[in-house]
Amino acid sequence: MRNPVIFDSDGGVDDAQALQMLLAGGVVPMAITSVFGNVSLAAATRNLLTVLEVTGHGDVPVYTGAAVPMVQPVIDATHIHGEDGLGGAPRPASIPAPAGDDAVTFLRETFRNSAANGTKTDIIMIGPLTNLALALRLEPAITAGIGRLTIMGATVYGRGNTTPAAEFNICADPEAAAVVFQADIDTIVVPWEPCTTHFISRDAARAMIAAEAPSFVRDFSSALLEHACKTDEFYGGDGKFKYVDPFAIAVYLNPDLVTKTIKASVDVSLALGITRGMTVVDPSGRLGTPMITLVETGDVTQLTAAYKASISYHA
Repeated sequence: MRNPVIFDSDGGVDDAQALQMLLAGGVVPMAITSVFGNVSLAAATRNLLTVLEVTGHGDVPVYTGAAVPMVQPVIDATHIHGEDGLGGAPRPASIPAPAGDDAVTFLRETFRNSAANGTKTDIIMIGPLTNLALALRLEPAITAGIGRLTIMGATVYGRGNTTPAAEFNICADPEAAAVVFQADIDTIVVPWEPCTTHFISRDAARAMIAAEAPSFVRDFSSALLEHACKTDEFYGGDGKFKYVDPFAIAVYLNPDLVTKTIKASVDVSLALGITRGMTVVDPSGRLGTPMITLVETGDVTQLTAAYKASISYHA
């Protein structure tokens, strides 16, 4: 039996693909919490509600969360995900309204209740870690109710995608990431570097979509795919489809697809300068933060099977 799970996201193209994959894998989150990041909080919330409507899960509650980082000014990734955050993908005529506007209180209450009941609630975070960090700052004891925390973010070898040292989700709110990595939570991280080495060709991905019967979901998935492949081209690649946020979901759904990990304590550089937002990964544990698991490699065949299941999924 799985724990209930909360899905926390900043609503970009790969976030949408990740949510589709989670649902297609048979896991319907108990709730979704949105956060600023790839796009504004309002756009991220709208995009997550869109995916739920497209996949037939409009009844999943969505709570809006942090609109800004804990300390620094907002950065975004609209140059990656498009101004709408979904690369211009087609949208349904209407979407549900959010269930609430206080994701931090929702997280505190959920984890507090889990702890009181002797149960655990998992959380998947594929955007900035601000919502959970704020909840932990206000109520550190909620760690007792948190099961597995799955993160897409950080770097394991300091090869960033936003700065030479920092990955976007951490760079967008380094103080929040520091709070989370310092908390005593069972955590697994899919860092940026393996996201660049686990992929399929655009032709292979297109062939999977072409094999599906025509549907709105297929067209939605196709638009997300094409935008992701164009992004790879924009950065000098050959248009491949890289598993980024979906990699973290695949790991959550099937931990056995992971083929290599390292255990390390992790902290975040907060100083101004070229290393701000860098995750320092210390297998020796001398940093003193709790030891967590970082994924280095996984089975691309199983990753691809999980993606294939998502491209035409509808409840």
